[in-house]
Amino acid sequence: YMRKIFATFKTTKIQKAAFVVACIGFFSILIYMKVEPDLPVFLKKDVTIAEDGGAIIEVEESLSVIEGEFPLTMNDYEVGEAIHAMSHQKVISKDDEKWGAKIPLTQERVKRLIEVVETRQHDLEFENESLYFEILNRWSDDDFSQIAREHNHIWYNQGGTIGEATGIMSPEQEMDYIKANFDVNE
Repeated sequence: YMRKIFATFKTTKIQKAAFVVACIGFFSILIYMKVEPDLPVFLKKDVTIAEDGGAIIEVEESLSVIEGEFPLTMNDYEVGEAIHAMSHQKVISKDDEKWGAKIPLTQERVKRLIEVVETRQHDLEFENESLYFEILNRWSDDDFSQIAREHNHIWYNQGGTIGEATGIMSPEQEMDYIKANFDVNE
C-alpha cells in the first residue's frame, strides 16, 4: 500500500528517508510533550515595585494572574518549585548562580500558596506540607531571616547541585535582581 502512495509521487530514496526521519521527529516531539510534567510556566511579568521603609521590597501583581499560575490543584513538587523560585528574589547564591524559574515573591503569592497547601493538605502528594507551612507562614509575616536556609532545604529536596544559597541580599541587591528579572513599571 505504501509503495502505491510513494509511487504516485515519484520520490527518491533520499526523499523517502527524509520523510520517515521527519515523521519520527514529529512523533518524538509529541511523545516528549505528553511525558513532560504539567508544571506552570513562569515568565517575566509586568510588575510594580513598592518599597516599605527600604527593608521590604514588594512586587505588586494582579490576583487573577497569581490564581492562574498557582491553581488549587498544584501538587507537592509544584508548590516546592514555586517557593524555590520566589526565594531567588532574596538570596545570594554560591557563584551567583540560581537554577530554575524566577517568580516575584509577593504577599499575594504567599497567601495563595498557603491556600493551595490548605486545600490540598489531605492529599497524599503533600509529603512536605509542614515545611511549606513553616516557610509560607514566616514569609506571610514578612520574616525572611531564614530564607537562605529555607531555599537550601527546598533546593536540596529537588536535587539541586548549582546555586546553593549562602546569604540574604541587601535591599539594593534585591532591587537590582527585580529589575533584571521582571518587567518593572516604575
